[in-house]
Amino acid sequence: MFEILIIDDTRSVHAFLRSVLSPFTDLSLTSVANGSEGLVTLQSGKQYDLILLDWEMPVMDGPTTFTALRATGCQTPVVMMTTKNEPDDIARMLRAGVNEYMMKPFTLDILLEKIEFATGKVIRLAS
Repeated sequence: MFEILIIDDTRSVHAFLRSVLSPFTDLSLTSVANGSEGLVTLQSGKQYDLILLDWEMPVMDGPTTFTALRATGCQTPVVMMTTKNEPDDIARMLRAGVNEYMMKPFTLDILLEKIEFATGKVIRLAS
């Protein structure tokens, strides 16, 4: 089972990801609304193959969440999802160690490409 943790405060993003990823086999999605909830979820001991992390969220934003999760020793690949498109923002997060950076809105093709780049795994459609 390929486990993805979605950390994003926008319900429509959660709905979109569930919709476009539902046809894929052996895929499980866990959704939380902010970085603080994401860190608590990660402390549960469940292992994730990928974290999709929003930049702009209430309570705890993406960069703060990313720094905190790496400080705990979590090495799960992270794809930052955001509308921030300034080269300095992108460079800042890539220097910090995020595995991929994905601009919102994105398509399924872009999402699958970023998942593969970040994890080295290809998600397969149900047969």
